Amino acid sequence: MKRIIFLVMTLAISGCDLFTTRTPETPVTAATNSIPATSPDMLFSNLQSAVNGKILDNYMTCFVDSAFLKKRFKFTASPGSSSQFPVLTTWNLDDEKQYFRNQNAIAASGNSVNLTISNQLNTQLGDSAVYQFDYSLSLLASDQTISGNYQGTAQFKIFLDSRNQWVIVQWDDSKINNSSSWSDLKGRLY
Repeated sequence: MKRIIFLVMTLAISGCDLFTTRTPETPVTAATNSIPATSPDMLFSNLQSAVNGKILDNYMTCFVDSAFLKKRFKFTASPGSSSQFPVLTTWNLDDEKQYFRNQNAIAASGNSVNLTISNQLNTQLGDSAVYQFDYSLSLLASDQTISGNYQGTAQFKIFLDSRNQWVIVQWDDSKINNSSSWSDLKGRLY
């Protein structure tokens, strides 16, 4: 009986490569390059890289979390967009998340989303600040009716939360001339 057990154990060990290392697998999750937003500039750098990289988790960390700051997120759509897309009048963080998921789902592979920021103005008041900039968001999508360039001016009210990180609490969007704005894109993709 001992010989049979020894023989079975010897065959099992020699045929299974139990003691050899395997080649590591590539991680399934997207790489994150979000750095804690300890400055307002870092917050908007994270926002821009999350949009361009299509990384939902990084995008959502740019917004207020009630566990760390007792404020609610508020979005004010560009004039005219709310009447065209009524969902924008009651927009909240869940809607923001759904919009971003939908955008990523229809975006072409590769560098199909590009957010650029210019003409930045800011006023900092201790643990809060107001940041305003012009943006251009270009999107190459599988749906050609959504592909295009969305332009406008965004004004953000940001605050320091209990983690000592800057977060977006309020976002007011405005159109530039007659171009489609980020509000229009959110309304179309919700």
